[in-house]
Amino acid sequence: MSGLERARERGKSAENSNTAIDNMDAPLNVNGAGEMFLQWPCLSCENINVLMELSVDQVQLQLADVLDLKKHQTCVKEASVLDYFVAGFWWAKEMTFTCQQISFIMSLLQLLIDNINDKHMPFADNFKEFTRTLLSTRRSSPSASATVNPLFDVDQIKSITDYFSSSLFQHYRLYEFLFTHPRDDMLLGMERNVEVVDSAVFVAPLEEGTPTDDLHHIGPAPVAPPDQDSDACTERDEEESDEREQVETLESLEGFSVGDVREVLEEMTREMLGKLQEDFTEKLRIQEETYTARLESLKRRTTK
Repeated sequence: MSGLERARERGKSAENSNTAIDNMDAPLNVNGAGEMFLQWPCLSCENINVLMELSVDQVQLQLADVLDLKKHQTCVKEASVLDYFVAGFWWAKEMTFTCQQISFIMSLLQLLIDNINDKHMPFADNFKEFTRTLLSTRRSSPSASATVNPLFDVDQIKSITDYFSSSLFQHYRLYEFLFTHPRDDMLLGMERNVEVVDSAVFVAPLEEGTPTDDLHHIGPAPVAPPDQDSDACTERDEEESDEREQVETLESLEGFSVGDVREVLEEMTREMLGKLQEDFTEKLRIQEETYTARLESLKRRTTK
């Protein structure tokens, strides 16, 4: 059994519960001067020193094992509690606290979160509990002859107060909501039925309202790939038809003399020129009438 497992078992036996986050009563540690400080029963100083050498991800895995948070990857409540403890431990490590000081911080974290979860303690009462517990580290020794050895100095107490104010008390309503609303049960109770359609046997119509059976009438006929032989045959047929038309034209003109052809062409030319002349004369007449009407309109305007 590893050191962390022994610490977890020791913490479970101290609180007499199934999990380390429910109903934990942190014991008191007595220093040489007779002063009593909270200490976290889940981890000893030796285990805390081991955790201080690990990375954030490793600390998260170890604390999840210590706190028995087996569903922290799927449960919002356990994930929030684990993040709460990991952030507090890492902050205490960055403050270069000793193992005894870190144990007190972890125990204080446990005390405040249990007050919300188990006792449903209001903000004011829980803050008074925090203040009283933190100030107990500065309590004088009951023996006048004993040497006073406080756990934290004044600056450290101010830093601890600022951290808990920004991390827990500033979001107190969120933690109350987390522990009082059974959101996990609601999520696990929701079911979704998804029907998977096989595309091989079902094809959606291209247009709304079109039956599936009529789709084969809508699609165009498949186009055969072009064939070089067919293209060559088509070109050969076109050339033969042109040659046939030329031969027919020449055969039709074999019965006429040069004079007949000239007479026909002159007659066609006269007809075309006459029609062009008539069209041109008509356009000149219309244009002349238009200009005359405009001039008359201008004359009437000037006379007025």
